[in-house]
Amino acid sequence: MSYLQKGDSMHHRPFPIFCIGIVVVFCLQLLHAQQPKPVRNSQESLKQTAQQLAQALRSKDEVAVRKLAAESVFMLGNLAGVPEVADEYRQAPEQVEPLTKAEALAGFEKILQFVQKNKWWRIDLDPTETEHLPREVATCMMGCLAGCRANAPNEDALLKEAVEAGDYLLWTQQQAGTGVIPFPAYRGGKNKAFQAADRFLRLAKESGRLDEVVKNGWAFDDLTDGGLQFDNGLCGVALFELYEVSNEKRFLTGAIATADWAAKRSCVTNWNYNSFSVSLLATAYRVTHESNYLQAAKEKARLGVLPGQLQDGPYKGRWADQHNARPAYHYIMVRGLTALFAVLPDDATNRESIATSIRAAMQARNKEFTSEGIMNVDSSMEALLLFKSLSADQRKAIGFCQTDEAFAVLERHCVSRLRKDGGPFSPGVGGGFFEYIAEQP
Repeated sequence: MSYLQKGDSMHHRPFPIFCIGIVVVFCLQLLHAQQPKPVRNSQESLKQTAQQLAQALRSKDEVAVRKLAAESVFMLGNLAGVPEVADEYRQAPEQVEPLTKAEALAGFEKILQFVQKNKWWRIDLDPTETEHLPREVATCMMGCLAGCRANAPNEDALLKEAVEAGDYLLWTQQQAGTGVIPFPAYRGGKNKAFQAADRFLRLAKESGRLDEVVKNGWAFDDLTDGGLQFDNGLCGVALFELYEVSNEKRFLTGAIATADWAAKRSCVTNWNYNSFSVSLLATAYRVTHESNYLQAAKEKARLGVLPGQLQDGPYKGRWADQHNARPAYHYIMVRGLTALFAVLPDDATNRESIATSIRAAMQARNKEFTSEGIMNVDSSMEALLLFKSLSADQRKAIGFCQTDEAFAVLERHCVSRLRKDGGPFSPGVGGGFFEYIAEQP
């Protein structure tokens, strides 16, 4: 039915002037509502809240942590969940022939060639002279180990490279002497991780605490920064995987040391740092069946990951702070929570809260693969593959979150790139993808 009844017209029924005024005011209000609202408090207020949050995390005061995280969301206003750098999307081809098992197995030869050509690690290198990250060693190990599990034709050569890399990580661990996989105290690196480390080391020197954080040229303590959790988490998981494939006890010993170090560290305000330790501790529990690792993983997730996630609004499921709202970090945290969920007993008290968080996080970003395009490859592929490795009952417990749809788009993009130029993966993620393809019936 028309809004104008029969016989009505704008000519015969003049629109009252006051109604025009109401419409104008309404339109102005609507336009204003669509503009991003400014931060409700100054950056100084956000900084003070972050300091209070850090203290609450150190004291494991969950009530205060959640309260302060909520206050931060309020202060951010419409910026909560908006990445500090705008998302960039790439379109996947509509039609791509699936990667064959033969192509996947051949991919492990490319990983082996890459590792042999690019490996820089060696025992006795000077850590103050190398602009390389421990995480680079971890991803190469993981790529090689995926080939071993997939029974690739070159699995002996892959295992040899993985063992050599693992022994290097054990050597760096011994240099630090605390169980952590340390960070090279290289100064002046252009990599963002080294720039952050350089600032940290400079502040430590200015405060007279450099000897507390550096030993034998290795940064072995991050004080309250939390950054060491990143590389320690990745390398620790790689060492556990190396033990599972090689059955060499020295790698289990080293891996356990990384987990013990992580379990003792306080959570920090950068949620994705904490999630690396969640992944490591969940892996430690899966391999050792020692309940203390499961308890530590649950605690870090409860205190150091879940409170930062938005519970409502247009960006529900994303992490509120603009750094962790970026897609790469978003899926890093999904990966950590999924690794924990994979080992949680069915009757675990916080199983539902972890499932709810994973579901919300997946729903928040997975839909963009089909509606907008691909905004991230490595982290999202890792998280989606891990989700697909869950049992049917575990996936059902989490619920529908468009994982298969997102994976299909990402798979088309990756297969197209692999055939075109050998991209787009790091060795570890590429190995995980090839292993997945090789295991398909």
